[in-house]
Order: sequence, then structure tokens, then C-alpha cells
Amino acid sequence: MNSDQDTIAAFSTPPGESGIAVMRLSGPDAAAICDRLFIPSSNMFPKPSRMKGYTLAPGIWAGIDDVVLSCFRAPHSYTGEDVFEISCHGGKAVREGILSSALASGARAAGPGEYSRRAFLNGKLDLAAAEAVMDLIEAQAEKQAKAAYRQLKGDLSNAVRVRADQLYAVLAHLEMLLDWDEEEEREEDRITLTSDLKEAESALRHLASTFRSGRVVREGLHVVIAGNPNVGKSSLLNALSGRARAIVSDIPGTTRDTVDIDLTLDGYLLHLTDTAGFACETEDPIELEGIVRAGDALNDADVVLWVLSPPLPERHARYHQEERIDALVTQGIPVLLILGKDDLRSTLSYDDDPVCYAAERFPDLPTLAWSYKDPEALTKLKEKLVTFIEKGFLSTDADRSEGGISEKDRDCDGVASAIDNAEERDLRQEASSGYSTGSEVLITHERHKAAVDRAANLAQQAIRDLERGLSFDLVAITVREAITELSLITGDDVSETLVEMIFNRFCIGK
Repeated sequence: MNSDQDTIAAFSTPPGESGIAVMRLSGPDAAAICDRLFIPSSNMFPKPSRMKGYTLAPGIWAGIDDVVLSCFRAPHSYTGEDVFEISCHGGKAVREGILSSALASGARAAGPGEYSRRAFLNGKLDLAAAEAVMDLIEAQAEKQAKAAYRQLKGDLSNAVRVRADQLYAVLAHLEMLLDWDEEEEREEDRITLTSDLKEAESALRHLASTFRSGRVVREGLHVVIAGNPNVGKSSLLNALSGRARAIVSDIPGTTRDTVDIDLTLDGYLLHLTDTAGFACETEDPIELEGIVRAGDALNDADVVLWVLSPPLPERHARYHQEERIDALVTQGIPVLLILGKDDLRSTLSYDDDPVCYAAERFPDLPTLAWSYKDPEALTKLKEKLVTFIEKGFLSTDADRSEGGISEKDRDCDGVASAIDNAEERDLRQEASSGYSTGSEVLITHERHKAAVDRAANLAQQAIRDLERGLSFDLVAITVREAITELSLITGDDVSETLVEMIFNRFCIGK
């Protein structure tokens, strides 16, 4: 049976050929195992068991490879135990030989996340910080990495403990009152306790509300490109991705399935999906399946880029398009109208002009004129998309209140300038209203949000119990439960089952 007292071994670097690979030994016998297998390159370097902390020594490992041995003594190591890291060449045979020699000399193969689990058990990391380690490893975009690093350094844990301290203060007040006779109970005590609990609940609700932004930063945003057939959806995907990822042709219905790519934009991770066009009338079973999949993608979207390009569809198809856009708005899914083929606008009639159509039918939706032939259009598109994301997901309600086209600009002649003005306004506001990883602590995990929500609900219940005149001992029980919920985030009071569940999602070697 595995024990936390075993000395464990695993490579911290990923598999595959590389110039360098690093194996980590951690546990009480790490130095003794290294003594048996490592020969320093000269007498100026001591045996591993005599090394002090933060020592580097070149040498030979088990006759397999020239290595560099790094020593980190307890408690000043990642796990809080004696840790030795062996840096060797990254070929498969070398890695397997070095690991096998360590296992044959008394080490045990480490399980998923076992190093971080030991760091948690030895007080080197709290639970939220340990989870951030995996987030940092998996980060694909700058803002993901920054948010994970802030959590690793304790920003979230500190914020949670501040709110827990508010509840501890209430609990201390309640327990003091429990020592008094019931006849000595004063109404002002209930008023003070209620006020303090309301302040704590408000702070918890605010912290929970940051998950909307935190989820976007950690998981990325699902952006779906949609519209009728042959409006330039695939051209838009290719432009954003910087490569010809989707087939482009003048034949309607070229895209039959969804095309998915990941990209980073101004530090944000975007999951971009190109979809089949919503043909109003078709009997082609493959095209019909593509339309079904396009609808499924819209249902899962965080943001929709709906492309409108000339010539606009006939009235029946236009009606179905409007129904779909209205449904997205009703569901609360942000829609950015991309007014495609803008280079043709000077040749268009009023009835075929997407700008006029958008102004009349969707005056409150943000828009962007776009043409793949305009070299500056892609830059404007990316800037607009970043602003749209930040105003829609990473800013306050007040910041999101402005948008669309004003009443005085709804005539077609003024629409183009209104769009330009709106874009300039958005870009000016970006610096002040956009998300910054330095501005506020974010909840990025559903587990953390659920715990804060439960704590807030328990604080609310305690307020109601006070207002109903329930006894202080019953209110104290509820406040203790709220504190326990917050401790699940930091791991101050957590079950072994939850610990195992969290660390089992880690990779081996971390």
C-alpha cells in the first residue's frame, strides 16, 4: 500500500525526445538512493547525503548518463521533504534507465499530482494554490497564466480568509453572547450581528460574481461564426486564425461541418468555431446535418459573430435569420454583427446594404464593417472583438450599458459614421473598463464559486434567523457552517476524498 512516507520518483518533464529531462526524487530516503546511484565528477563535490540545500553537482548516474544533481533540503523544497532532481539527456532509453535504477534502489513511482499533494499536506501550498499549479501548467494564453500565478501566490486564498475572518468575528460575538443569561439579551446585539452578517454576505456575493470573468480567463471563450450561406464566414475564420484553416469558395454550402480552432487574442484564449450556413431551403441530408450542428454550436456559444454580407437574402430567408438572431439575444448570448464585403458597399442598393439593414433591424447590437481585402480591417476586427469580450464579460454593468447605434444615427446616411464613432469610443474605454489581471481577485474554478455561494447563502440564512428571533446558539451553528464552506477552498478543513479527487487530475511528476 502506498504511503506518504515512501520516497517517490517520476520525471517532471513531459515524455518525448528533448535536450534535457528532469527526474525528481522526494522523501526520506532520497539522499540515500542518490548515494547509491550518483558518483560526483570530482572530489570537490560531496556525496548527496552530505549536500546542503540548493546544491548543484555534476556526475554520473548509475553508469547510464552524465547528469547534474540538484539538492533541495527539507523543509525548503517544493514538497517540504528532501528533494533531489536529476537532469539528464532527454532520450527515451536514458529516461527509462534512470527511472528504473531509482525504483530498483528503493523509490516508488509517483502517482498523479503526488508531489503537489505532499506540498499541500506539508503546508507548502494550500489547496487553492495547489490547483493553480495545474492551471499554470495547462495555460495556453497570457491572461490564463497570470490568473493562475496570482492564485498560486495566494491572492484568492487571502481574499477567502478575509471573508472567513468577517464570519469568525460574528461567531466570536455570538459565542460571547451565549455566555450571558437570556434575560441579558439586548436588541442592539441582534442589530449589530445582522449588520455584520449583511456586510459579510455582500462581500461573498461580490467574490462569487467574479467567476463570470474568471471562467472566461481560465477556460477561454467559445466564439461561434454564424450566418447564411456564402457570406464569408470561413474567410473570417481564416483571417482570425492567420492560416487557411477552412475551405473558401463562391459555392454556397461549402462548409458542411463545424471547423474548430484555438487562438489567442490580446492574451485571451478563444475557441473559434466556423459553422455551416443556415440555408432556408435545402433537401441535401449532409447540408441539413451541418445546419443542425451549427445550431448546436450556437447553443454552446459564449459569443456569436453573425456575418451579414451582400446581397442580402430574400425576405423569407431574411425572416429566418432574424428569428435566429433574436433568439440568441433573448438567451442572453452576446452577438456582434460582422458587416461583410465592405469593399462593395459603394455599389450596393439600399435594400442590399448590410449597414442599413443592421441599423434598421438590429439597432441595439454592436456592428463592425469588414472586408478581407482591406489590410487594416483585420486589425480593427481584432481590436473590436477584444473590446467586445472585455465589455461583455470582464467589466461592470455600467461599462456594458453603451452599445449599438443611437436613435439620431439610425438613418442609413449616418450609420457608417456612427459605427466608426462607436468603435473609437469602445477603444478609448478599453483601457479603463477592460479586465486587468492586476485589478481584482478572480474566482476561476466552479468548485470555488460553489463554496462561496454556499457560504453566502448560509450567511443569508443566519441573517433571517436573527431577524426571526431564533436563539444565538442556532445562529452560531449556521455561521460555523459558512466558515467550513470557505475552508473547502483553502483546504483548512477538507476531506481526504476531496483531496484525492483534486490531485488525481494532475499529471504524473507534478
